[in-house]
Amino acid sequence: MIKRFISVLIFLLFIPTVLFAQEDLLVKIPKSSDQHLQFLQAHHGIKLRYRTSDFAIIQVPWGSGSIEASQSVLAELPDPQVLDAVTPGFNHYVLWLPSAEERAAIEAYGEILHQFGGLSLLKLHANLESVLLDLPVHHRAKLPTNIALPEFQSPSAAPSISASPQQQSVIQGLLNQADGVRWLWQTIALVENEDLQRPGQFFRSRYALRVRDVVQFDDNPKPDHACDNSADYIAQQFRSYGLEVEFDPFDHRRRSALGALVGEYVMRNVVATLPGKGPNKNRIYLMVGHYDSIASKTPGWDGGWRQMAAPGASDNASGIAEMLETARILSQQDFDFTVRFIAFSGEELFLFGSKHYARLVQERGDDIAGVINFDLLGHDPDGNLDIHVLGDEQSQWLVNAFGAAAERYRLPIDLRLKNDPSFIFSDHSPFWDIGIPAVMVAEESSLDAPDESTEYIHSQEDDLTKISIPLLGELAIKLAVATLAELARPIVGSSEPLNPDIFWESEGITVSNPAPTKGDEVIISAEVTNAGPVPVENITVQFVVVSPDGTSETLPEQSVDLSVNQPKTVSDRFTPATWGVFTLRALVNDDTRVFESNFNNNRIETELTVANPSVTIENIVAYPNPLRLNQPDAALKLTYTLSSNAEVVISIYDTVGEQVLESVFLAGDNGGRLGANDAFTWEGRRNFFELVTPGVYICQITATNADGESRTEGTKIAVIR
Repeated sequence: MIKRFISVLIFLLFIPTVLFAQEDLLVKIPKSSDQHLQFLQAHHGIKLRYRTSDFAIIQVPWGSGSIEASQSVLAELPDPQVLDAVTPGFNHYVLWLPSAEERAAIEAYGEILHQFGGLSLLKLHANLESVLLDLPVHHRAKLPTNIALPEFQSPSAAPSISASPQQQSVIQGLLNQADGVRWLWQTIALVENEDLQRPGQFFRSRYALRVRDVVQFDDNPKPDHACDNSADYIAQQFRSYGLEVEFDPFDHRRRSALGALVGEYVMRNVVATLPGKGPNKNRIYLMVGHYDSIASKTPGWDGGWRQMAAPGASDNASGIAEMLETARILSQQDFDFTVRFIAFSGEELFLFGSKHYARLVQERGDDIAGVINFDLLGHDPDGNLDIHVLGDEQSQWLVNAFGAAAERYRLPIDLRLKNDPSFIFSDHSPFWDIGIPAVMVAEESSLDAPDESTEYIHSQEDDLTKISIPLLGELAIKLAVATLAELARPIVGSSEPLNPDIFWESEGITVSNPAPTKGDEVIISAEVTNAGPVPVENITVQFVVVSPDGTSETLPEQSVDLSVNQPKTVSDRFTPATWGVFTLRALVNDDTRVFESNFNNNRIETELTVANPSVTIENIVAYPNPLRLNQPDAALKLTYTLSSNAEVVISIYDTVGEQVLESVFLAGDNGGRLGANDAFTWEGRRNFFELVTPGVYICQITATNADGESRTEGTKIAVIR
């Protein structure tokens, strides 16, 4: 604990002075779990900008409040490392730059702040973003503004999808229709991109800026409509399958390095819907992929993109061809859930199409059950038919759904399932940003597999010669059909049972003692019900206790059998070790051993106040102690814990008993509230004016509750220069 305090003190003393302006701070911290990051978001106002399996980059508010409050947040972070200030007019990016030569080339435009693996964190002026797009960089992404983590994490274990024998037979029949040759012909059609108005003329590019609706502000001519032509072709194919098809337009502005507006472009996503026919028809699974292409690694691209070919065969004509074939096959069957197929534009320009659609999802309140992103699925360099399925922590149930489907239908694929939240370079990432489970399915999903690297990507070399044997495409289609069909649930007949729905009763969590004090045993209880249609066995149930400081204790897992519509009470117990407001959570089927029609009602929570009618003051900490008056923005923070709401008077006295400062905090406010308090700061001044002389000072804390009962505690403070 002492070592931890010293390290935080040194950290606060040596933050560069330039960062004490009005900018927020970009800070790297070790990552323990998404749940811990969500607690920091909820209680400290931080923004989650990036995360890997090992660390997170967060934005800590600095200029929006007091320096003391920001220092308090930093002091509570585990081993924080300040990387930069968040400066207006500048953006931060993550780029794949494995060599020193590549990093040196990028540093001509911006500043590399941090390196991890082959990735680099880059600070770049916003006006130079278009320059970055034209540089030969394989993976590049702008840091999200704030990754929204759900309060409850989605289940993380592999689901056992309970398809009936009749449903499995239907799905097997759908799999038999997968055709690698059809996939190959669709890939060829997308690469060639024949002009629908002038048969025999081929664009051989799907670059996102080549659209009809353009306002050009420089001397360059308007581009042709190569990308729009490809969108029209994709929509035409979807309509031929009987799907509901619409275009989703969005605006994009491009500026020069000097900030001048170069052009305004209207791009289009293509959206096709297979409406659900069952009780879950309002819940939607998305299969997505990008149809735009780029060849920025090819010399001359910056000035020649209006005429140059950008075949994008593997990236991502292959993925769109797999989407089209999956849509063709699934359109022949009715499903419980709705399935929506979306071909995004602007992916190669920092995911503009998928970011736009994710905003629409939020605005409309669409109930998205999960997102499956197909990208880079046409090339296999080593002959090993391996497919990667990648998700973040909350998406692991969806990752593992692919594994379950591949095993059930005996698909001969080397399937590699991975939790890697650092991979934000494709269209699944914007859905992570808004808290929706999403996975990426690709031939190359990870940066730690150099044998799978694709040097030809984003160049004219990504042509049809890079497309592997049709078997790879056929297996990818079968994987998509099997997984989506099992998730969306084929409707075989009126007597066909649907998935069970396990939920907590409306009474919620009850406790044996609604007003405990510290050290009292508390029994937690809740009723869980299975809505049917069939009984379920060995369902996991457990309680989680979240302390006032955000730390969690998961109580032992229990197993219950549930008949249909017969509630069962489950209970456990814990002993609170501190004062404050605890959060109690109940989780059922969190390992998704039983695949349900609705996972959203498997968790409930309530709050429990642990207080004492007789007021006490505990856990008094003053830091930094000693207080160095010659340090910039020197301030002492005082933290303590109260056993009940109370009016608090904090007084500081010198060694002769003369009062130096007095502060009063009302009961219920920070400073006088039940639990932890951290509102008091002292800058070493006498009544907020002149600095005090070095020496030892007495800090006295007096708390008075509503009954007039008082308690006084104190601590010593050293002041030095």
